[in-house]
Amino acid sequence: MKQGESDVIILGRIANLALSCLTQEEAIVIAVRFLPQLFPGDMGALYLRRIAQDHYDPVACWGAEREWKALTGHECWSLRRHRIYMVGGERKQPPCPHGDFDPELYTSFCVPMTDRKDSFGLLHILVPISGDAGSGEGRNTGDALEGKRRLAALTADVLTLLLVNLRLRKKIDDLSAKDSQTGCYNRSYWEVTLERELKVAHRMGRPLAVVLMDIDHFGQFTETYGHGASSLVLQDLGSFLRENIRDVDVPSRYGADEFALLLPDTTLETARRRAENLHEKMKDLSLRDGHAHMRRITLSGGIAAFPDQGETFCDLMESAKKALKKAKETGRNRIIADDDGPNGVR
Repeated sequence: MKQGESDVIILGRIANLALSCLTQEEAIVIAVRFLPQLFPGDMGALYLRRIAQDHYDPVACWGAEREWKALTGHECWSLRRHRIYMVGGERKQPPCPHGDFDPELYTSFCVPMTDRKDSFGLLHILVPISGDAGSGEGRNTGDALEGKRRLAALTADVLTLLLVNLRLRKKIDDLSAKDSQTGCYNRSYWEVTLERELKVAHRMGRPLAVVLMDIDHFGQFTETYGHGASSLVLQDLGSFLRENIRDVDVPSRYGADEFALLLPDTTLETARRRAENLHEKMKDLSLRDGHAHMRRITLSGGIAAFPDQGETFCDLMESAKKALKKAKETGRNRIIADDDGPNGVR
């Protein structure tokens, strides 16, 4: 079988499996399995972009052992220009700032993975110029490199379609995973997401924080003002949370009058500052016209972060609940982290 025919079969397998992927982690497994088959004798890495950030992490690599470091969008010419960037052969262009290879030994292809609006990642491939570079064969002729460029571009397109499909599927899933009254995610979805994000945090060595919040004396509020006023409070509070967090954050209606926030890539101290800011903004919201019912409520909250307060789902939630209980017992209307004193953030 000719190499070109073999490549088409492998790309077909990737596309076929992509239709069954449920998570990005499954997509990465596919990449790890098939990229070395598409580019035998080469070295390469697949980078994926962190949500709502211009940072790209190497999630799959192959070829000779080397360290592939995370990079930012401005460190790669292909990501800046939204087109393939080639260095080596007859292309005497300067290497990308993130490139730490010798252009006399390798030809480099940086292939951006983008759709019309978003950047999903980067496919970076190093093709040895001669056997001395470690591949055992020289493949730096014009025709060979052009074929490699086309294959890299097609591979990046297939992987991008895989990620777009996952994103669309997530949007569909979100429609059935949200609380109709507040627009926030339901508890079940939020807990599954926290479990998944904890695995990512473990693997990538990144922090993660959760905030549990409770409307103070909400039962008494309902008895005094009625279920209509309670419903308006919940609607406004849900809208307020969704409008004042990052796209990557996950808000949830955790109980009847409880809300939870999942904050990826967030340390305990950063979560504390953000929770304090939300606490102050909510006071301002209650003073605006049309939100008079919000003047009658306050929030208590507890914060916990991975890995400071726990490394498992149970440990993290137990720590956040402990902090929330402390906030209620020390006067309510405050945000407290598990390591705070009795006053917390007022």
